[in-house]
Amino acid sequence: MPQALPFLAVAAPIASIVSSVKAGKEAREQARAEQRRADIQNVRSVRQSIREARLAQASLVSQGAVSGALMGSGVAGGLSSVASQLGGNLNYISQIAEENTNIFNAQIAGARAASNATIFGQVGQLAGGIYKEKTGKSPFSVFTS
Repeated sequence: MPQALPFLAVAAPIASIVSSVKAGKEAREQARAEQRRADIQNVRSVRQSIREARLAQASLVSQGAVSGALMGSGVAGGLSSVASQLGGNLNYISQIAEENTNIFNAQIAGARAASNATIFGQVGQLAGGIYKEKTGKSPFSVFTS
């Protein structure tokens, strides 16, 4: 069993590093999945806004036709108003999509940084363990002498 200890002292940190790399990849994939979900929701919102605008325009045209004022300025103004509101709604949805992309990019960067920090910490522990095994001294002893 004592012969296995040096092997375990090296193998365990290496396995931990491999796990940290995998965890970082999984975190990035999770962020990508959330971005895809947000993209789908944005498309649905755009379609819903367009659908509502078309229904409002159709209602205005229908009311104008029934009242005999199809070519009147009231119907034209109403149609213009619906188009303007649609433009504002689509602009808002676009801004939300842009913010979702910024959040996604920040999540990816954070996951990568956390994964790298864990890996570097584990590499440092591994190196310290190897140094102590070879010299019998703590790696920090170089700073105290």
